[in-house]
Amino acid sequence: MTDSTIAQKINERIEAVKKVVNLIAQAGRGDDLHDLRVLLINTMSLLKRDPGIEAAVDDLYASAAVLVQDASTGIPPSARSLRLLLSASDRFSARLSTAAERIGPEPEMRLKGLEAAYAVQLERFSMKAELDPVGQVA
Repeated sequence: MTDSTIAQKINERIEAVKKVVNLIAQAGRGDDLHDLRVLLINTMSLLKRDPGIEAAVDDLYASAAVLVQDASTGIPPSARSLRLLLSASDRFSARLSTAAERIGPEPEMRLKGLEAAYAVQLERFSMKAELDPVGQVA
């Protein structure tokens, strides 16, 4: 895998994660949390192990899970919960961008079957956007 290919894949994953985070911020659905989990696992499989990225992934997933849990009980998301989610997403994106340059790709891709799951998720996002074009959370 060349450097430009890994950088392109990382940028695609960052954009996909941002889309899912926006969906979670808007609706707080469990399906979107599952999609986020799949994307995060897939993204982690692209790079060598990095504790900073792992911490950012944990933080992002935990903040998304709180929002989804609140939504499932009928509690509207607080401004603080939304801010934590969007802040965690920004930190994840920043860490992933810098780590991709610093640590390089995983020599042998792990969890190769998740590539298919990722493709399905991207298809699902594009279908959602066509059927229900909702503005993104600022």
